[in-house]
Amino acid sequence: MADNSTSDMSICLYNYLCHNIVGSADYVRLIRLVNASKDQIKSSSLSATFITSGSFGEGLELNGSDYDIMILPRHNDIVVTDQTKLQVCHSSKSIVLLETNDVKPGFAYLRVIKGNTKNSDVFCRGAQGQEYLSSVMFKMCILNERQPIIHGPCASDRDGAIDLAFSLHSKSWIFTALKWVTRSNNSWPTSEVKQRVIDHGVMFVPIGQEGDLNEELKWRISFSLGEKFLIYTFRHTQLLCYALMKMFLKNVISESPGCKDLLCSYFIKTILFWLSEELPTSVWKPDNLIPCFMRCFKRLVYCAEYSVCPHYFIPENNLFESKIIGHSRTKLLQKLNELHDYGWQCIFSSEQISSLPYYTGDQCNAHMFANNIEKMIKSRTMIPLAATTIVEYERCLKSILLSKSKKKRTIHLHIMTRLSLNTAHTIQLSNPYSNKYKYKQYKTCICYILQSTHHDAVLGWLMLATLFYKHKQYYKALCVLSYSLTKCTTEKLVFCANITDVHRKLLRYKIFRKLNIIRTLRLLSLPSLDFNENTSLIPDELKMISSDFITRNSISPVTYVHFLTFLCHYHLHNIRNFQESLGDLRLTIEENYLMSGISMKATAYDCLGVAFQIIGDTKAAREAFVKSTEVYPDQFYNRSFKRLAILNSCID
Repeated sequence: MADNSTSDMSICLYNYLCHNIVGSADYVRLIRLVNASKDQIKSSSLSATFITSGSFGEGLELNGSDYDIMILPRHNDIVVTDQTKLQVCHSSKSIVLLETNDVKPGFAYLRVIKGNTKNSDVFCRGAQGQEYLSSVMFKMCILNERQPIIHGPCASDRDGAIDLAFSLHSKSWIFTALKWVTRSNNSWPTSEVKQRVIDHGVMFVPIGQEGDLNEELKWRISFSLGEKFLIYTFRHTQLLCYALMKMFLKNVISESPGCKDLLCSYFIKTILFWLSEELPTSVWKPDNLIPCFMRCFKRLVYCAEYSVCPHYFIPENNLFESKIIGHSRTKLLQKLNELHDYGWQCIFSSEQISSLPYYTGDQCNAHMFANNIEKMIKSRTMIPLAATTIVEYERCLKSILLSKSKKKRTIHLHIMTRLSLNTAHTIQLSNPYSNKYKYKQYKTCICYILQSTHHDAVLGWLMLATLFYKHKQYYKALCVLSYSLTKCTTEKLVFCANITDVHRKLLRYKIFRKLNIIRTLRLLSLPSLDFNENTSLIPDELKMISSDFITRNSISPVTYVHFLTFLCHYHLHNIRNFQESLGDLRLTIEENYLMSGISMKATAYDCLGVAFQIIGDTKAAREAFVKSTEVYPDQFYNRSFKRLAILNSCID
């Protein structure tokens, strides 16, 4: 049991993590529900199942963490099994036998033994008269323009922000992990939880045992689905302890000279699982957070000292085997023992925890809602789904109608209103068909756009103004733009914005406190406009077809209001008005008004350059494009580089 002082400090640490880093238990549940809803929608009509994984999938969004997505392809018709399950397999599929003999625990060969191999032979390789799936060839097949880099078992983007792990899935539990089913009779995990984990099955990710002679033919056995569900059963104190250990590893241990990349967060997760199984669940409570953290830290020190960290599901797999040796091990142990000598105060070594402010009960309630709003506005959950289809929109609508949970309905409704805008983008407004057909498309597009006005403060209205502009209804567009501008006020929150004292004061009003986070964001959030390469709604003046860079545009709402207002007045020959709009656009850029990030400012300069090109001021256009490239010097994403090249070629 913790003494009174440690108990008080545990409460302070618990509140600090809830307020500033992880969020409350309700917030974590919300993140998980949103992720699950998005995964369900993305998986509904595509040829693969999408699963948000990693820390973010578990409900944790810590600084610097990647966005991990597991993708289980459906179209390849590959069934992974073991010999005891062969009788249930169908000959029409490619049957892959799991072989673990003479393989390090945790890895396996996948031998093709039966069925149709036409879909799998592209990543098969012969060895000793047999056909095996090659993990290396499998990874090479999943690389593309957006994810061109191999990162472990994943395909990553150029910034290393998104990892896509294409995996094979076995719905059956495997023999090598059978002991886990009957190993523990303690309070965690319960028999019901174990059955749910077993029902999730296992996966095989394309990465072999490093340095092994047959590394290319080996696959790592992954329990990511079951591990994610186990994390979901954690008490909030367990989750905070997990987050604290991950932060401590990244910000303190890994930053020490000679210790970088020696330990990974999966070791932390494994230690948490073992301790959760060994300890009664009653231990994991807010006033015992610091002792729980020290238990985890001491276990980590023990693992490093004796070079042993058994895998939670397959204990024969020592995660530390041949990983930390020689001088590296000496440096790591020296750092761990040094931190251990400080006791629980070692947490202050983390830059994210410099002090622990004391919160009263009233302060906790008053600030928690605002802090959760701030975390949500910075969360990846605010990033909209990529271009979707009408089928996905309809399935989301069906989920709303069938769901018995009010919270799930609210989340699905929030996603559906954004999907309605995505659907509007897919409607072809210009085509060779009759005027009657065009008018029907126009009305359908308006219907979807009007639904999207319930998603946030302004995005749907700006798309409605764009639709009017595309149909040369300039006065209608100007009316909607004028209304939209009244919504772009200082209290609105753009993506990655910090909560100010003005926002905190606003969020103390009962009208907001009675709303949940999702409904509050509908009133206060001001997302960017995203135009992809296939949309019919983007103004022709901004279109640029090129395979040299990503053609998706993200524009600040205020920037877009002034730019589209300029276009309307230009076509109406209102010289004074379009000059005023140019001045407003310039002022918006100078003041960085309601913009988030350098890419959005670069896009604003790009819009300004296009406007100057339209009125024939080539010199001012070049200056704006150059400014854009200076602000965001990425030739792959910033289209101002291409505009400059075209502009210079025309002059030459």
